[in-house]
Amino acid sequence: MWGEYYMSFAESILHEGISVIPEELINSTDKILKYAGISDDKGRIFKINLDYFRNLEDKNVFDSESSKIVKMINIEFFEIYQKVLKRVLREKDSSQLYRLFLNFAYMDEKLLQTEHSRLLYDLVDELDYAEQGSVNSTARWLEKIYKKEEEPSVNEYGQDYFDIFREKVKRGQLQAKDKSEYDNNIDGRLDHEMNNLLKIGQKLCSGHINDYCPILHSGMIKSDLSKMMLDQDRIEASLDKILKVDFSAFHREIVYNQPETGISKELIMKSVLPYFILMPTVGSRAIMWQEVSGKVKSSPGRFVLPVLAEGDLDNLMTEMVAKFRWDLSKNMFSYGRGDEYQSSLTGDYSQYIQFYKKNLDLSNDAKQKIKTQILKYRNNVREMFAADYSIWINYESKGLVRLNKAVRDIFFKHCPFSKSIRDDLARHPLYSQYITVYEGARVKRSKVYQARYSKMLKPNIPLDADLIGNLAYYEM
Repeated sequence: MWGEYYMSFAESILHEGISVIPEELINSTDKILKYAGISDDKGRIFKINLDYFRNLEDKNVFDSESSKIVKMINIEFFEIYQKVLKRVLREKDSSQLYRLFLNFAYMDEKLLQTEHSRLLYDLVDELDYAEQGSVNSTARWLEKIYKKEEEPSVNEYGQDYFDIFREKVKRGQLQAKDKSEYDNNIDGRLDHEMNNLLKIGQKLCSGHINDYCPILHSGMIKSDLSKMMLDQDRIEASLDKILKVDFSAFHREIVYNQPETGISKELIMKSVLPYFILMPTVGSRAIMWQEVSGKVKSSPGRFVLPVLAEGDLDNLMTEMVAKFRWDLSKNMFSYGRGDEYQSSLTGDYSQYIQFYKKNLDLSNDAKQKIKTQILKYRNNVREMFAADYSIWINYESKGLVRLNKAVRDIFFKHCPFSKSIRDDLARHPLYSQYITVYEGARVKRSKVYQARYSKMLKPNIPLDADLIGNLAYYEM
């Protein structure tokens, strides 16, 4: 969709010989500062610093002097951003200039090539997709936080808005009686999301941790915007590729209660897709921000991506899903049956790494490869798992053997292939035993649930959606 639009747009420019930007974008910085209500003195200093930045020969590498200037720009940028956002929400302003600013960090027409400014200006209307389904533009996501439609995200230490309240109570900065006021402080909620998800997420997604400026400029854009722009279709298509292999990636075991049908504290499998939040930046990284929202185990996770993405989206998505699986398993580990030892993906893989030297199923060559892997990822087991997960999705699912037996045992137990792939691999000597065991257990469990749920059916009363989903899980 975006590629076709870009090509026709580019052709129209060449045909018409147009080299001007829309009038609304002329003197963009002045218009944005005025709209934000920034004082004359602050605005003047910001423009001086922005002029300095604009004249830098390389805007991606900073010396000590330019670093100081960029840090001042960063501080003022996010203050301006928040003020513009609030006014846009208050006045329901749909001006394309401010939408460009909020969703792409566009600030100054002189920082971009004319064709980029024109393209973004025309494509900003396409951002309506971000208000549908699980994909959210930055502006739409912050609006949800501000209007209390969603709870604020966790910070870099894994603390959410309410964890911070409890911490402040412990320190004596607040009292328990202040909770209601704290919860309903819409400015406080927005401040939290701005200072954590937006500021940190944008920087991480950019891939430039030290030399980083939040404002969009031509030095960031290395290829066609049509190939970089993310939208609902591209994200869903990439995610679908993974789910066709790892069908249970977003399933988790939850406690289901329905007293009227006699079900109490029954564990069922439920799929919960995450939110995808598009940061206003060009970037080469995507971040699995949190596996659940708050303390509710059945709540959606949050994935953060650059709205203009460099690199292969499928690789970015696979890495995020891998880390989501890891963190969700860790979160859910002690939640459920209450067994003395509860097998889990995180637990089993961690034990495999910890005790690989004593594993009789591993050859000396395999053990040497694990040692090399540990050194490569600096003993970060989560990163090692993500690398193996990528191999599982891209190679092992096609019968191309890349992993050792110990890892294959763990992955087939916790990340089984979808039915179509199991059927394709049923005669493969390294997979047939896994598939036979898995199919036997799946069919047995499916029959148990079907028999149980059939007794609950009543005339004109359909089966609960969660129970239907649980049945479907054992048919995959």
